[in-house]
Amino acid sequence: MSFDLDIGLCVQRGPRSQLEDHAGVRLPSSSQEEAWGAIAAVADGVSTGGGGREAAVSTVAGLLRDYHATPPTWDTTVALDRLIAALNSWLADHNRRRQNTHGDEGEAQVGLTTLTALVLRGHSYTLAHVGDTRAHLLREGECLQLSQDHS
Repeated sequence: MSFDLDIGLCVQRGPRSQLEDHAGVRLPSSSQEEAWGAIAAVADGVSTGGGGREAAVSTVAGLLRDYHATPPTWDTTVALDRLIAALNSWLADHNRRRQNTHGDEGEAQVGLTTLTALVLRGHSYTLAHVGDTRAHLLREGECLQLSQDHS
C-alpha cells in the first residue's frame, strides 16, 4: 500500500526576541532507504541556557541525517532510542566542555532542547518524545494528543 505525504512546516515566534525552534523531515532518498520510511522531528530549544537554538538545530539535523543509516534489522524504536541517546550524550558532553573551558569568566551558554520525532514506516508510526513539545493526531476533525509532557 502506498500513500501520498504532504509536508508543511510553519513556525511563529512567540513573545521572545529569538526563535529557538527547529523542525525537519527526511524522506527516503533511494529505493534502498524505503524500508526505513519517512522521519519528521521538531525541537524547541530552551532559552534559559542561551544555547537552545544550537541544541535544537543540531539535534534535529543529527537525527534526520543518521536515521536512514541505522541497520535495517533494527526495530524503529531501537533506532530512535539509540540515536536520541547518542545525541543527548553528545549535547551533554558539549555543554560540559563549554563550562570547563569557560572557567571563571562568567557563565557559558548551555544548549538544552525538547524533541519529538515521528517515523512513518510500513503500515505504522513510531513516536519518540522528550520534553513538552507535543505530538497530536488529527483524524476526521478530531485532535488527539499522543505525547505526554515531561521533563
